[in-house]
Amino acid sequence: MLTSNILTLLLTTASASSIPSSTIDRSLIPEFGLRAGQSPNGSGSCATANNILIPCFCPPDRGEFVDRVNSAVAAGNVLGTPVTFNVDPLAQSDKDRFDRATTCLIVLQNFNGTRGVGCPAVSVPNILSQQKQFARLL
Repeated sequence: MLTSNILTLLLTTASASSIPSSTIDRSLIPEFGLRAGQSPNGSGSCATANNILIPCFCPPDRGEFVDRVNSAVAAGNVLGTPVTFNVDPLAQSDKDRFDRATTCLIVLQNFNGTRGVGCPAVSVPNILSQQKQFARLL
C-alpha cells in the first residue's frame, strides 16, 4: 500500500511538472477549421477549401498545438517574437481576440521550433479569419 501511494505521488508529480504553469482555457483557442491530410496531391501537399496547397501535416495535432500555445504564452514569446494572449475567458474585447489569434498564428508558423518552419496561416482558416476580422475593428 505504501509503495503504491509513493508510486502514485511520483507519477502525479512527474506529470504535473510537464504541464505549463498557466494553462489556457482551450475555448480561447479557436478551432482550426481544417483537418490535416485533406485532398493530397501525391507530392506531399494537400489542398485547402480554396485549393491553396499546404503541407499535408498541417494543421498540427490540436492537443500539441494547445500545449505549444500554453508554452509560448508562459514564455511571453515564440523564438524571440513577443506574444500577447489574455488568458482570462471573460476578456473578450476585439483586441483580446485579435491578440489571441495572432499568438496562435505565430505559434503555428514556427511550430517545428525553427523561425518560419511550421504551417501556413491558410491551414487554420478559422484562426486566420478571426485575426482578420478583429484587425479591422481595432
